[in-house]
Amino acid sequence: MTPPSVDWRARLEALGISEGADVPASLGAQLLRSWGEPLAAEAALREHLELQPEDKDALKTLVAVLRELGRADEESTVRRHLLERRCEQLGVPAQERDAVAAYLEAAETGLGSPARSVAAYVTALFNVYAPSFDDSLRGLLAYRAPECLMEAVQEVLGPRRHLDVLDLGCGTGLAGPLLRPLARRLEGLDLSPLMIDKARERRVYDSLWVAEISADLEAGTSRYDLITAVDVLVYFGALEAVMGGVARRLAPGGVFAFTVEKGEAPGYRLQPSARYAHHLDYVRRCAHDAGLRPVVEWERSLRRQAGQPVQGHVVVLAGR
Repeated sequence: MTPPSVDWRARLEALGISEGADVPASLGAQLLRSWGEPLAAEAALREHLELQPEDKDALKTLVAVLRELGRADEESTVRRHLLERRCEQLGVPAQERDAVAAYLEAAETGLGSPARSVAAYVTALFNVYAPSFDDSLRGLLAYRAPECLMEAVQEVLGPRRHLDVLDLGCGTGLAGPLLRPLARRLEGLDLSPLMIDKARERRVYDSLWVAEISADLEAGTSRYDLITAVDVLVYFGALEAVMGGVARRLAPGGVFAFTVEKGEAPGYRLQPSARYAHHLDYVRRCAHDAGLRPVVEWERSLRRQAGQPVQGHVVVLAGR
């Protein structure tokens, strides 16, 4: 689109900036937007983007300005450009980028809630994060989900040991050292090959493999006394298939322990973080339909995001 015919520097001067001609376009856009001048802010942004067309922050601000102006089609075009660029940076295969961009757009806009994340997005995301994953979670995000989950598991299992254990979405294996004392055999799977490589370095798992959780639960035949999913179901909206698959793979007396982020709305909701939140009533309904019953339901702070605690549910289910 042709930039709006607004002299944004003149607007700055009219608003009291005497040297408006000397203000960089990027700064001018910030000032004008903060003063409720979206058209002038757009003009400044577009001037800046002519010189730096891939400035991510400026493009994000342009999306917000276009939203304020009610120009939804233009807003969507700029947002999709940003999301396609993100897919490219993550290393999402070219043939999967449209699907991943659509998923991320749903997360950002809140329009629609796909039944689950796109596998190619999860794989690419965690392949990128694998080298710094543990440090980021433990430091910046104050991640405590494995410890919260194990506290619940210990309460349910008591002195039981020598268990066959499956760690779904094991990632770098942060839960592995906590699960190992309970396990006769400890196995793990994850979508990301690089995360699996990191988990192997811990030397606590008996077996590790790359797989998609739902498909692996459906195809496999081994039975487990304990199945865990720590911070994993946040990449699933609908939980019916996972719950059903877990129920089929639990040995008699086995339990399923997992965490979800707390949802306030019924069912599940895709959040701007591109992770799902689940209402506890929905979790209970899926469990019931799969033939499982809750034995632990705790609310806990599982990690931090943008400096704020993320509330979640720690749940342990057993067969009825």
